[in-house]
Amino acid sequence: MKLKLLFYFFYIILFLVLQTTLLDYAAIYGIKPNLIVVFIIVTALVRGNVEGGAVGFFSGLAMDMLFGTVLGFYALLGLYLGIAAGSVNRRLFRENLLVVLFFTFMYSVIYELVVYILNTIMSGNIELLYPLTGIILPEASYNCVAAVLVYALLIRVDRRFTETGKISRKY
Repeated sequence: MKLKLLFYFFYIILFLVLQTTLLDYAAIYGIKPNLIVVFIIVTALVRGNVEGGAVGFFSGLAMDMLFGTVLGFYALLGLYLGIAAGSVNRRLFRENLLVVLFFTFMYSVIYELVVYILNTIMSGNIELLYPLTGIILPEASYNCVAAVLVYALLIRVDRRFTETGKISRKY
């Protein structure tokens, strides 16, 4: 259990650092993948809604500390994203990459739409066409590319955690 917490802590920090530094150079037309959102979605799909919600909350809390103006905004959205993505965990074959890519695309679009609407709701000028076609859909596509790498990492780690759990239950 402690190893799993260290793993999640390390990768949340790693993805935040990558998000704020190296991915600025990989941006296409100013759009870069959101590794934290991808990590939340893939974790929830692979490990379930409890771990997805916990990873979403703490990832969002870290994003709030770095980027947010209100503490808890991204934490709450990450929590809801992890629970929603993890709720389909039991009903699908999670070892299929196409399933992960489909849900990564759909949840990325929903997440970014909610963030956009909640950030612009007070201005009263909610224009959805340009943000949807110019920012949200390309970012969701880019998130799918990043999801392939994050998924490969998490599947390998998930197998190791289940093997470790089986070994510890023997004794």
